[in-house]
Amino acid sequence: MTATCGMCERNLEAGYLCPGAALALAERLERMPKLYEALAGFLSPAARGITERVSLVLSEPGLPVDEAVLDLRYGGIALVLEQWRSDVQRVRGWGEPAVIGDVTGRVLRASRWLGMELPWIADCYPAAGDLACEVKELESFVLSIIGALPDRGRRIGQCVAVDTSGVICGAVLRHHNGETRIVCPWCTCVYEAEDFLMLKTLQPEEAP
Repeated sequence: MTATCGMCERNLEAGYLCPGAALALAERLERMPKLYEALAGFLSPAARGITERVSLVLSEPGLPVDEAVLDLRYGGIALVLEQWRSDVQRVRGWGEPAVIGDVTGRVLRASRWLGMELPWIADCYPAAGDLACEVKELESFVLSIIGALPDRGRRIGQCVAVDTSGVICGAVLRHHNGETRIVCPWCTCVYEAEDFLMLKTLQPEEAP
């Protein structure tokens, strides 16, 4: 018995997302905190310019902020991601996740958590296709406001730091122009410029 990908409807031997759809979702989840940060520069309606591409709720005369951006920045993005995390935990029989900290931290934590659980989501979560579609729509809405992806930097590999239990961090590391060091976004391990070559040589080999 075959299944179909909930995102692109390709045939699968098992599971709910094909490898391509799972990878696309992983990349969108990784970008979401940066997109959230980029929205801060578009809170003023004037920042949108004359190339408006989305339908917004009309603001009251003189309202100094863009309501659509305000909704995304103060609840919208975080709530979408947190609701999916909550449902994944429900299906797995886990307790309700704690919602703590400011909105920036909530977006980061929910994005990371969903990304870390993505292998299980792709293989075992019946609503994986709906999750992937909603995150794609959310990203498209944000991009229609800011116009383009923010600078994500050049991907140079994965963090090779090992924690006290012997587990390799594995978070994606990116280098931006002008940076002389890289700080892992997950475990905060610091790599100086002289470590970059070492870091490259320690990357896991890709499957043929």
